[in-house]
Amino acid sequence: MQDLKRNRKRVPNQHIDQMENDCLEEHVSQEVDDDLTRGCGCKKDSNCDKHSDCNHNMKCECECVCHPEPQCCEPCEPDADTCIKNKCGPECLGPINPPRFNVSNSVPVVIEANRIFDTMVFQTFTDATAPNGAPLVFDVELVEINGPIPRVGQVNVEIEKICINHNGIIINTGMTTLEDFDIEPLEPTVGKRCETTFEYAVCGETHRRCCNRGKGQSVVYKQKGLSVLVEDLVLELRGRCGCTEFIAFAFPAVKCHGGQSKRCRDVEFLFNTLSAPIGVPSDGRGFTLRQEFQTHLTVDCIGKALLSCIDHDDCECHCELSIPNDIDLILCLQNNVSTLINEQLVVLTSPNGVQPRVVDTFSKVCDFGSCGE
Repeated sequence: MQDLKRNRKRVPNQHIDQMENDCLEEHVSQEVDDDLTRGCGCKKDSNCDKHSDCNHNMKCECECVCHPEPQCCEPCEPDADTCIKNKCGPECLGPINPPRFNVSNSVPVVIEANRIFDTMVFQTFTDATAPNGAPLVFDVELVEINGPIPRVGQVNVEIEKICINHNGIIINTGMTTLEDFDIEPLEPTVGKRCETTFEYAVCGETHRRCCNRGKGQSVVYKQKGLSVLVEDLVLELRGRCGCTEFIAFAFPAVKCHGGQSKRCRDVEFLFNTLSAPIGVPSDGRGFTLRQEFQTHLTVDCIGKALLSCIDHDDCECHCELSIPNDIDLILCLQNNVSTLINEQLVVLTSPNGVQPRVVDTFSKVCDFGSCGE
């Protein structure tokens, strides 16, 4: 349309007679008017004031013509020559993996370190209870339904996914004993968040018969009153009934008098006594007793769940999700127990050592390996 307007302005400057000039101007003017008619907007006299409502005003005639055709609207998308991928996001990092070296290019180095004298592992699990040891139940609250559901009777639904949310796991080691040995905690073991390793200093005792044979002695390790506290636990249940999907929250609770349930923020796992023999030095030297825990929260199979709805005023309905066998929350626990002795050791090592990772922020921003500018 702009080209047509420019052509219209250039027409009088051409060396043609008046009749041809008038015909050409009339022809170009008609093309401009036709182009305005094809677009979205108003066609009106050039002397008219601008009107937002395109109504007849005084002597000005205004004709609104708008065609809801696709060509009337420009696409709402910018033109881009280069697109880059967002490099932010979670990344996984593996441990240091030093390169292999042979004896010919290695050197002996004397170091002082803790040597593992003996080690064993306990693997066990238990169900959750309330913090006071009372039986635990779950108060289920339906929060979202996407799709139609029957308003009469109960329907069987399938729980497809269970998401476990909590704010922390606290391990209480209880009372640890090592037969007749005196043990002393090296650090406080109660009330520390994210702490999974506990160490004790142990005074040694001489065992003549084992020491003369160059072997260690076997003593009984026991751990009583081991418990784990999970704070602010909430389960998210995601399931479906046919094509209808739903989301529900399950809050830990205890049963009160009258059958009412009272929610509790935390849950507790109480373990039986862990006991087994472990090897310790027989020459009377002191050593370190180390406990290293690993925990994993899981939920036992939810076999049956029922969804029921009650009409209210023929408009809204209140829906409930019930699990007849309730939910069994389980904590799997692994306790790796080791006895450590301090010794001076001679090791073979590479002169180059371990190469640290280079923190190169330049390559994070500037990438010259991609195609284009």
